Amino acid sequence: MVDPANNISYLSGIFTVVTSTFFGIAAPAEPNWTLTSGFESTGGFRYTASSGSGTYSAKQTLNGSYVANGQTVNLALNYDPANALAVTQSSVTGTWAQSGTTLTIDGAGGFTGNLSGCPVTGTLTLTTPGSNKNLYTMTVSGTTSTCLLASGTTYSGNAAITFLPVTGSTTLYQRSIVYLIKAADNSVIAYGQVTKQ
Repeated sequence: MVDPANNISYLSGIFTVVTSTFFGIAAPAEPNWTLTSGFESTGGFRYTASSGSGTYSAKQTLNGSYVANGQTVNLALNYDPANALAVTQSSVTGTWAQSGTTLTIDGAGGFTGNLSGCPVTGTLTLTTPGSNKNLYTMTVSGTTSTCLLASGTTYSGNAAITFLPVTGSTTLYQRSIVYLIKAADNSVIAYGQVTKQ
C-alpha cells in the first residue's frame, strides 16, 4: 500500500504464512522512487532498510530494491485490481472477522473489538475523506495493559478492501479488509485480513 504521503507498507508471504513486513517512506520523481527511510521485519527481528530505489508506473507496478540485514531485497509489486473499486466510508461498516480478530465498525469508521486477541478501539476511515479511493487509515488503541497491543500506545497504518477467494470455488470472491499497522516506535506490528460477517 502507498498512501498520499508516500508511506509504503507491504507483506510478503508463502501461501497464507506472512514471512516479512516492510514500512518505508519514498521520495517519488516519476518514473523513479528513492527510499528515504524504512525497516523490514523478518522472524521477529527488525532491520533498517537502506539504498532503496526503483521505478513505478501509476496504477500498474512498483519495482526496485533495498538493502536490509546486508541482503538485497528485490521488489516487483503489482497494482491490485481491487484498487479500482469505488468505495465509500460506509463500505467498511459492519462486523469483520478472522481467527482471533473481530472488528465492529460504525458508519463514521469508529470500531471496537479484538485484534490478534487483544481488546481494542480505533478508527478505520478513508485516507482521502470524501473520495472513492480504496485506501483507509487505521488507528488502533489497546484497552488493556497486559496484551501485545497494549493500552497507552497508538498503532497506525493503512488498510484496503480486497478480494478473498471463496473456499471451494474458482470463480467466487468475497470482500475483505487487509490491514498493516505498527506502533510509532516500530516495536509492535499487527496485520491481518478480515472478512465481512
